[in-house]
Amino acid sequence: VHFDFMEKTVLPQLAKTRRHINVWSAAASTGAEPYTLAMVLDEFCSARRGLDYSILGTDICTQVLQQAIAGRFVESMIQPVSMPRRQRYVLRAKDPSRGEVRIVPELRSKVAYGRLNLMDERYPVETTMDIIFCRNILIYFDKSTQAKVLERLCRHLAPDGYLFLGHSESIVGIDLPLRQI
Repeated sequence: VHFDFMEKTVLPQLAKTRRHINVWSAAASTGAEPYTLAMVLDEFCSARRGLDYSILGTDICTQVLQQAIAGRFVESMIQPVSMPRRQRYVLRAKDPSRGEVRIVPELRSKVAYGRLNLMDERYPVETTMDIIFCRNILIYFDKSTQAKVLERLCRHLAPDGYLFLGHSESIVGIDLPLRQI
């Protein structure tokens, strides 16, 4: 649902005023979300001359970040990805018994990764983000911590940008410069 909304509504809206779209996956883990974002953005930007994108993926765990940088996944993880996207963006291991796939180098090069603890007072993110995905991590924090994390994320969100949260997460009761859609 998030990716469909981004593809059909958010990206066309942003493309009216942008030549470059900056996206942040704030809890990137092993990279599934940033690479899915990259697939959607790559298709969208390829169809529009002069439009480009970059993606930042951050996580607290350096071990999962190393896996994300490598862009390797067990084959079952790409099942939700459409066949045309798999054919374009995913390479199969030479040895099929490994049951492994890898994201193509061109797509991997569009995603930068870095370590970031959402509990830190400041985030060393220099770019203003047009889209921030922070899904399924806030549920592990109490309401006060959620509010602080969301306030910090908002500092890095463009005025007309979009913040995506997980389906079970909410900004209700938190005073933020956001309008819920």
